[in-house]
Amino acid sequence: MGLRAKGNDIIGTDADFGDQVTQAGIIVKDNSKKSQGITPRWFRVHSVGDEVRGLEPGKWVLVAYGRWTEGWEYEGAEYWRLDPEGCLATADEKPETFYYNREVATAERMYR
Repeated sequence: MGLRAKGNDIIGTDADFGDQVTQAGIIVKDNSKKSQGITPRWFRVHSVGDEVRGLEPGKWVLVAYGRWTEGWEYEGAEYWRLDPEGCLATADEKPETFYYNREVATAERMYR
C-alpha cells in the first residue's frame, strides 16, 4: 500500500484528468487547465484515515472542483489529498463521464 491516510484525510489516485474519448470515438483534448475544465472530477480512493466514514479503498469518489491538492508522485504513481467536505458521490466502478463546463464566460461568448 505504501501511502496511508491519517485522521480525516483521503488519498486518491487515478484522477480523471487528461484526454477523453466519447462513446462515438471522438477524442476531446484535456481541458483541466482551462476555464472549461472547472468541474468536479472522479478519483479512485487509495487510502482513508480512521475518521473517514462511507469510503473505502478501491471505490471511486466524485470531488468538487478545487477540493484536492496538487498531485505528487510516489513509487511511480500519482496521488492527491482529497478534501472530505468536497466529496459529492461515490461509485463501485469508474463512471463514464464527459467534462465540459459550458457555463464559463469567455471572451468569445461575451462579445458575440
